[in-house]
Amino acid sequence: MINTKESDNKSRIQTIVILMISLLVFAAIFVGIRSYEERVAVQAVRLAVEHRVDEVDYELAGQAKNINALWAVYGPQSELTQDEFFSLADPIVESHHTFLPLFISLMGGGLTFVLLGMAMNMSGRTREFHKTIEYKDMELQLSQQKLASVAILDELTGLTNQRHFQQLLDTECRRAVREFSPLTLLLIEVDPKELDQQPEGFAEQQVCQIAELLKKAISRPGDLVARIGEQRFALLLPATNEQSPVLAERLCQQAREIEISGKQLSISIGICTMQPSALLTAEYISEQTLGALNQAIASGRDQVCAQAEGPLEIPVTYSG
Repeated sequence: MINTKESDNKSRIQTIVILMISLLVFAAIFVGIRSYEERVAVQAVRLAVEHRVDEVDYELAGQAKNINALWAVYGPQSELTQDEFFSLADPIVESHHTFLPLFISLMGGGLTFVLLGMAMNMSGRTREFHKTIEYKDMELQLSQQKLASVAILDELTGLTNQRHFQQLLDTECRRAVREFSPLTLLLIEVDPKELDQQPEGFAEQQVCQIAELLKKAISRPGDLVARIGEQRFALLLPATNEQSPVLAERLCQQAREIEISGKQLSISIGICTMQPSALLTAEYISEQTLGALNQAIASGRDQVCAQAEGPLEIPVTYSG
């Protein structure tokens, strides 16, 4: 945001600077025009007295810039005394001293003050405008970042949301086939708890606790955990073979150790591990994993059901 106090201080300083420059312009114009008037008056005096003297250096007389310098050229001579010279010169000099230098100087100083004020004011407004634009750009970038995060993240848990997960699952399936490596997908559902009076926020607490549990379960850069439903999560493990049920059993055990409002949590997990082949697509592995999850639910929940293809080559085991 723009600092008003700092802006006021800058404005005062700018005003003082403009005033000083305007005074300098005024003084320069006044001195310049007054000097010009003086030289015109000197030449008028020269024309008035040069016929009264004989021996005069006309070149020096023409270069004289003031009356004293002109007198140094013309006198003293027998034909022209100092008193006579100045009695003749003073009226001429006085007649050339007008208010014109003051008027022009005031006009020049005032115009300088106005123009500099307009220029600095425009410059200040331009800087404020650029600052405002930069601030708005920053706000826009933050809004875009927030919007981007909302588009790919679940608001409650901070995990990848379902829409973005589907995109990543398709990418990982293509990569697994291309790099000839197995791919494992786990679907995890929080088992419902029958309570006479469910405490406020109980369902959200369950979801958050399981989300934290799944976050801690993955350690490799390519592993991904996502929330794909109200009580359902997905765990995607690239380059992981049929040993992943060990991880799933550990997750079930760790979930049982979580207690909310006197009730232990439990989860059901369906697993599918597929080897790289033409069958490895996002749709197919999702269908197979959902079938395994439904089988675990139908068998009484709080258990793991796995489907796995045999490895085509040396397996890459889960190391979490």
